[in-house]
Amino acid sequence: MTDRRDSLLQMIASLDPVLPDELEEWGRSAWAEELFSEIVATDLGAPAPGDAPDEAGRPGPSRRRRWAVAVPSIAAAIVLALVLPAILGGSGGADPAAAAALRNLAEVAANQPAQAPPGPGQYVYTESVVTTYQSYGPVGQQGSFLYGVPLTRQVWLGTDGSGRLKEAPRQITFLSAADEAAWVAAGSPDLQYDWKPGSTSWGPGSSRVLDLWNYPTDPAKLQALIESGGVESVLPGPWQDWETLVVIGDMLRETYAPPALRAALYDIAANLPGVQFVGNTTDASGRPGVGVAFTRGGLSEEMIFDPNTSQVTGEQFATLVAFRGDPVMGTSAMPAGSVTGSSTVLVSGVVNSTEATLTPSKIG
Repeated sequence: MTDRRDSLLQMIASLDPVLPDELEEWGRSAWAEELFSEIVATDLGAPAPGDAPDEAGRPGPSRRRRWAVAVPSIAAAIVLALVLPAILGGSGGADPAAAAALRNLAEVAANQPAQAPPGPGQYVYTESVVTTYQSYGPVGQQGSFLYGVPLTRQVWLGTDGSGRLKEAPRQITFLSAADEAAWVAAGSPDLQYDWKPGSTSWGPGSSRVLDLWNYPTDPAKLQALIESGGVESVLPGPWQDWETLVVIGDMLRETYAPPALRAALYDIAANLPGVQFVGNTTDASGRPGVGVAFTRGGLSEEMIFDPNTSQVTGEQFATLVAFRGDPVMGTSAMPAGSVTGSSTVLVSGVVNSTEATLTPSKIG
């Protein structure tokens, strides 16, 4: 554990956010020690067939690995998402343009037809393409390149806590033509390693399901519930705004959140610091949308919304600062501005079994 602790501290130090003496108060606090113990004791790898679902109903690692694309190549980004918010503090007030965009999405959501909740024997089905970006060799050195590892992810979440996860690798992608040329020059090495198709199922009562239809839809009451840990466990103090944003993401991701709840969540997000307006954009599948980014501690998570329905259609994760790769942590080096992962929802809705699917391009 000493090696991993030293490695983590060296990785943070490589960012030069603060001087060591300035970290004393944070590093010696009880909650920081508890959080660090959780980080180094937990496998940050991708979900493997047979993994138990997490407390929010999603299979794989626990909720603290809440960036949907958590695999070893971006473990540093996960660590930074947890550690740097406390070190660097807030990011100022909400961007007025972002707040306006979120309030507009809230209005769109509020005007959507009411959705009936999934019934007994039904499942919330979500199919998405999840991509993680990694470096082959040290970034910037001769022969190195960046590439993406995309997976088709299908999730069925039942109202009784049962469900199924199915994943299958897709063709490797490259961030640029130069990256692909470097891969060819390196002998076209196999980049998928042990990524193989897999499927796992779990029975009733195996996971806690977010009961989205029974949460308050008044923004103030819902925010109070989130901040008190009534939806998911949250960390106190300087983490509060970041934790609230993370819980909001969890309530929107791979769920069937009703329109009234979405409206309340967007109203809450509109008032939180670190929210920035991206503007008109496209998700990884090329569909147009409105982008809003949540930034904190050198990291950015962009959520892309369908302006006509207010549904989340995709996410993109990036590091705003450069960090070195680390063999002990199993992380890849990434230059500032690197996209570390993305997730694109192809279809989401209610089905009647863990074998039933929906036709892609339908959201909600």
